[in-house]
Amino acid sequence: MKAVVRQPQWADSSQGLGRWIERLISIGLLRRPLFFQARQLIIRTAERNGIPWRARRTMLRQMAGPVLSDVTTPGLVPPDYYRVRFHAYEQGNLCWQAATEAEQATDAMALRIWPAETLSPLTAQTRLRDAIHQVVDPLLSGPVQRVLDLGCSVGVSTQHLSRWLRLRAQARHESPACIQGLDLSPEMLAVARVRDSEGIVDSWLHAAAENTGLEDCSVDLISLQFVCHELPQNAIHAVLAEAFRLLRPGGALVMVDQDPASSVLQRLPVAVATLLKSTEPYIEQYFSLDMADALHSAGFRNLRIEACDPRHRVIACLR
Repeated sequence: MKAVVRQPQWADSSQGLGRWIERLISIGLLRRPLFFQARQLIIRTAERNGIPWRARRTMLRQMAGPVLSDVTTPGLVPPDYYRVRFHAYEQGNLCWQAATEAEQATDAMALRIWPAETLSPLTAQTRLRDAIHQVVDPLLSGPVQRVLDLGCSVGVSTQHLSRWLRLRAQARHESPACIQGLDLSPEMLAVARVRDSEGIVDSWLHAAAENTGLEDCSVDLISLQFVCHELPQNAIHAVLAEAFRLLRPGGALVMVDQDPASSVLQRLPVAVATLLKSTEPYIEQYFSLDMADALHSAGFRNLRIEACDPRHRVIACLR
């Protein structure tokens, strides 16, 4: 019998604590102060932990502005679900503020995974990404020639993936893979390009993850990291279908996101849960989706589901 993993009580708006939180954040006069408090808490904590949040934001904005037009697909209209408020930004991911703070927010997220340890942001980030790559590695039986990082944001996952695959190719005496990052936010992609000073990512693509415009069966490995909790369920199904179409037979998909079974997430304090839910509009839909069933329905096989840390899980599977 399949074990049923219940979503955290704070995420379920149909009952108890979740219903109370949902009502609270639905009040417009309260939502803006909640967003403000969420941002201030994140920024203060990050700067105490050695992340130069505001200074880095200014630097990235100055560097990325001139390359925005180079990474923008003219006429691309984002779907409605992407235009909602995300992460305490009224414009969601479609603004410079979100793009120039994404790197810092990702480092802060990595540090929160191991609160009892004193780690640098780079050490925490590397530990997280290494754990992800260890899960997918056994599924990669042959050379990896083309890799696509869907929903790449500002390229943190893309760059870590590229470095790992380069080392893997060297150890196996293989040619390095072509790495591409794809995202719906041109501002995110502009920041990704200037962050990639080493040029280890081959190209940055401005497109929707569910409608990439790329050719069938053309990719060996698709990465989908910390994306699905920001999508409504219909979009998740569409992205999985697109990933299946893009992968060659035997190609691998690796997904990383919040783990519904995580005891850390199950026990979040009410105040933290309220702030989180107020900035994640689709978190309830994510937690209530049986991802294994969704993957099987899309045609994927050989699923491996493992916790990579106390908060997150990795799902790796084959086309």
